[in-house]
Amino acid sequence: MGRKEKIRLFVSYARANKNLADKFMKRYKEQVEASKNYEYVFWWDENILVGEAWHAGIAQALQKCNLGLILISPALLGSRYISEHELPNFVGNAPKPLIPVMLQSVDFERMDLKGLKKYQIFRLEGEKFKAPKSYGDCTGNQRDRFVQMLFGNVEKRLDALFGRKGSEKRKLKK
Repeated sequence: MGRKEKIRLFVSYARANKNLADKFMKRYKEQVEASKNYEYVFWWDENILVGEAWHAGIAQALQKCNLGLILISPALLGSRYISEHELPNFVGNAPKPLIPVMLQSVDFERMDLKGLKKYQIFRLEGEKFKAPKSYGDCTGNQRDRFVQMLFGNVEKRLDALFGRKGSEKRKLKK
């Protein structure tokens, strides 16, 4: 087995969704621990220690990350802080790569997606569903399926970014 590429992910989510985001991240981390090619290092606001300057900690993590995991929800889209300080790193003038994930359903026609609408947003799709499902719309085994499918999609995206499988290897922005 070759050396794994280290992937530093900045996890952006709304504090109003903390409980759902925690459940999602627990399941997702179980999936990525078994990756053959990548070592995932997650940063989110739980990494800020009591007494630390939280805004500076977030700014530093944004600078160091090479990928954003954006957990989309109405609360995330409505957050002024996220809109002004986090999303511009991923949808701004010189954006870092992102993985937008539908944590909770949003209304694509009536809500301002803050620049995320032009990106393929991960949702669980299948013939049984009338419409693609957000993680929050899923229950039980569907949540496991959601993170399994997301894991496969993220690995394919990383393979494309790194030029794996026959093409020239390229490093992510550090």
